[in-house]
Amino acid sequence: MEKKLKAHCNTCLRETNHSLLHEEEQPWSEEVGYNQRIYGAETFKMIKCCGCDSVKLMHNSWFSEMVDESGQPYIETNYYPPAISRAEPKWLSDVLGPLSSTNDVFIVDLFREIYSALHNNSRRLAVMGIRALIEHLMIREVKDNGSFKKNIEAFQDAGYLSKKQREAIEPILEAGHAAIHRGYEPSPEDVLTVVEVTESLVETIYVHSKKASKLKARVPGRTK
Repeated sequence: MEKKLKAHCNTCLRETNHSLLHEEEQPWSEEVGYNQRIYGAETFKMIKCCGCDSVKLMHNSWFSEMVDESGQPYIETNYYPPAISRAEPKWLSDVLGPLSSTNDVFIVDLFREIYSALHNNSRRLAVMGIRALIEHLMIREVKDNGSFKKNIEAFQDAGYLSKKQREAIEPILEAGHAAIHRGYEPSPEDVLTVVEVTESLVETIYVHSKKASKLKARVPGRTK
């Protein structure tokens, strides 16, 4: 009889039913003192999503000294390839084109490094990367004005930010600064907010503007 279990799917981007293809368990134990022993197990499961048929390796591990409030072992689960919490936007490749500059390539590469950090639950690195990305965008478009505050003001004055967008961007920059200098660890919800706002900013500047320019070129002018 086919065995099924719940697991995260990178293609479906949610928890789905998976078929168990193969399973190997490796228990272990170790003496750490007189009449004292610690023990645990590693379990490897090859699984296939019942929705999209993607295959992955699920790794569960537990350790006798790591238990929850009820005394049950805490099971740590990892996936290979790593579980993706948020897929990179489809429009990201639209930033690049036949005449892409080094700066365009830098933006796309840094964005992909940020998603890589998200996939590995490295939330501090993701927020630091987003802060660096926004700083790069501002300096590229309005040059370096000497401080974040002045850069944001110049960025807004140049029309890249509305008042509401600026109110959303400033906490992001502060979060990145806090992660670097004050040991701040953002929650998954905080990181999601930061990513969504940054995606919107980059899409507006580099994707929508290009599409608008192409549309303008295609639309016939008014006849006098």
